[in-house]
Amino acid sequence: MKYFLSFLLVTTLSFNLSFAQTFKVSSHNTTTGEFRLLLQSNTQIEANDTANERILDLVNPVLRDSMPHRKWEHHQLFLVGWLIHAFGGYNWRAISPVKQKIVGTVNHNSRSSEEEFTEYDVNYDLNFHLKKYLWLTFDAYDRQKKIGKQDFRGKKHRTDYAKSPFQRDTNDIDITRYRMHCELTPPAAFRPQLHYLFYPTQPGLSLKEHPNFGTDHPSMGFYGTPCLDCNHNCHPEIHPYEWAWWLDLHSGPETDKIWLIGLFHESSNRFKHWSKNPMTGRIAIPFAYQFDDAISKVHDINIEHLVFNRFMDNELSKYEMPDSTIDVKHEHRMVKITDGTTHSFSLRMNFKNALPTDGLKYYFSDLNWDEQSHILSGYLNFATSVTDLYTVKIIFKDR
Repeated sequence: MKYFLSFLLVTTLSFNLSFAQTFKVSSHNTTTGEFRLLLQSNTQIEANDTANERILDLVNPVLRDSMPHRKWEHHQLFLVGWLIHAFGGYNWRAISPVKQKIVGTVNHNSRSSEEEFTEYDVNYDLNFHLKKYLWLTFDAYDRQKKIGKQDFRGKKHRTDYAKSPFQRDTNDIDITRYRMHCELTPPAAFRPQLHYLFYPTQPGLSLKEHPNFGTDHPSMGFYGTPCLDCNHNCHPEIHPYEWAWWLDLHSGPETDKIWLIGLFHESSNRFKHWSKNPMTGRIAIPFAYQFDDAISKVHDINIEHLVFNRFMDNELSKYEMPDSTIDVKHEHRMVKITDGTTHSFSLRMNFKNALPTDGLKYYFSDLNWDEQSHILSGYLNFATSVTDLYTVKIIFKDR
């Protein structure tokens, strides 16, 4: 019986692989330090914010609508919003001609307790261990200082531009003094679902208590419009963020890598020129597998669609993608990765729910086989066009 089951398993695997979608290795380089970090245990990564940020920085998010299209946005309270913008300078001011990625570690998290007009903000304040993002934040604070605006709320909120973070010794930096405020109003109809399935959107649940975090200070990545919030004192923000991603390092086996990724349309009416639906874009998520026996071992990638609404099939068809993609219409898809010689690697993609849409596609890219270290690394990408949001959990299983 034991031999029959083994035969059946091998036969089934061989049959599935014969119909597997094939992707080719594009390079045979030594695995970089950042990708090697993905082979560390979750406990090791959790203990090192810099390592966590280096991994998250490998993620490559893109939006078809990648430009703010206007240098400023303002509140939309009938004529009041325009008047305080035009005569009082109360607005958001873009500080880059293109949307940007930023990766850091959460210093503080907050969210609205109730909707105010159309605003219900889910906020993350980041500090930075990677110099390139710290330097971007330096530049934002320098722009804030140049404007020199004070918060209208009075003395308690007064800014001292003669002190840190506006005056700094780059040889002696306290990174906790340099924060980037990342803010979004998620679509109202989906906030209760997001609260339980993706990230906290309602009062009463800390990040540490949430099953997708397990800590109050996770490292996270965001992509959106960098700006100065001159409704107050022109402090720097990513507002709105439209992509968000992080590693859940507290669930599952130590060597599994659990990614949470979200694409959002800003649902308040404040950023009509900076966030437009449908949301069309793609994101590349890094992975690395150690293959000691490349032929027989199959690695699973489990994909769970979390909170989403209508996919726009026609819009995605206009978006540039590779010829070889994987749709989400089946619960299981076999993938064969070959280097064109004797090496072949088997991956099994398991979609928790099949979706009858062509508005969401997955594919692999930048595949590298490190012959000396027996490490296969690269990116799992997905491209989508969705009315307001798509959130997903992707688990790279190591067994």
